[in-house]
Amino acid sequence: MSKFKVWSCKIVVSDDADIPDGFDGPPRKAAISAVETVGFPVLACFSGWGGELTESETEVMDEMKGERRQQ
Repeated sequence: MSKFKVWSCKIVVSDDADIPDGFDGPPRKAAISAVETVGFPVLACFSGWGGELTESETEVMDEMKGERRQQ
């Protein structure tokens, strides 16, 4: 098996956001373009809505939600 370097990014929006079909295209293209602009060819890009946060990421989001309420 070949070895790869994999960069992972999770974009989080409100659960009530009305995300249109195909909306993952523009952010995917932007990420590919940013990586290729600095000279690294992108072999593949796997993205889409429906990912999940880890327990620690969920805790961070809960803390951020509490901070927004306090302001």
